[in-house]
Amino acid sequence: MVFFNPGKSDESFWHDVDSFAGAVAEDLALDFRTFHAQRKYYSMIRHLEQMIAQQQLPDYLILVNEKQILPKMLRLLEGQNVYVLVALNDIDVQHQSMLEQPYWQQHLLSSLIPNNYWAGYQAARAMHLASGELAGEVAIISGDKLTPASIQREAGAKHFFQQQPQLELKRVVYADWNEQQGYQQTLMLLRRYPNLKYLWVANDEMAFGSIQASKELGRQAGKDLFIATFNTSERALNLREQGQISALAGGHFATVGWGLAMIKQHSLGEVLAKKVDAPLFMLLEPHSATFQLIKDKNWQQLDFSNLSFDFAHPFGFIQ
Repeated sequence: MVFFNPGKSDESFWHDVDSFAGAVAEDLALDFRTFHAQRKYYSMIRHLEQMIAQQQLPDYLILVNEKQILPKMLRLLEGQNVYVLVALNDIDVQHQSMLEQPYWQQHLLSSLIPNNYWAGYQAARAMHLASGELAGEVAIISGDKLTPASIQREAGAKHFFQQQPQLELKRVVYADWNEQQGYQQTLMLLRRYPNLKYLWVANDEMAFGSIQASKELGRQAGKDLFIATFNTSERALNLREQGQISALAGGHFATVGWGLAMIKQHSLGEVLAKKVDAPLFMLLEPHSATFQLIKDKNWQQLDFSNLSFDFAHPFGFIQ
């Protein structure tokens, strides 16, 4: 089993993905490895071409539709003796028809996709509640315009803000999941909109840049500027405990681990659902048991061997 990780091995989110999946693989005695694209998306294409040319494809591949790269990878794999599970970002509507081919009806096992729309909406709502439901101006710093998770997460946030007549969404910008770009975009936003009350940021790396920029401009995150963001890095969890991050959603790093457990089921002869729209997100509240579990990252205390799942929870392996 091989996972094509589109991120960098030292990025907080993708490191958590690797760590959790590794714990599942160890517990289930799976032969599992990861290829890191280091955010060079076409390196996934080149690596896949090399595996095919050298006849080194595994029995199972776990792929992510980051930057809409998945259709190109699936075209390369047509006719190969390999099963595919799609995780985190699904194939877009434009390319759904290719999955109707007999080959993919047999070889595409399932798509396991976190509910990013729900997460975007709930993080926005929790941030508003944390302020005491104050009226004010809002800005969104989204990830990118191509990745399905980014599009859906942003759409959920917009929906919440549009429902609140006392909130005014001033601007949506993009920072490509990057701390420095998050910093630059926040400087621009706070200078252009000095009365900005809320900042919804699509991941923790960008939010770190936002917090730094807000400090430099004399704003206090969690007091006169409320920030919502995503992911479960140690830095993000600490900032959530300190109150500088007012709302934090995460848990979807468990998706690839779930995918491995589903592959184990398939290898034992079970038929998988073709698509699982799993929440796989939760709002992370300091001092809760789940918050502490994620902070400790002691995945070995979880029992993955039962292979019965509650898809409503990131760690819902029934024990």
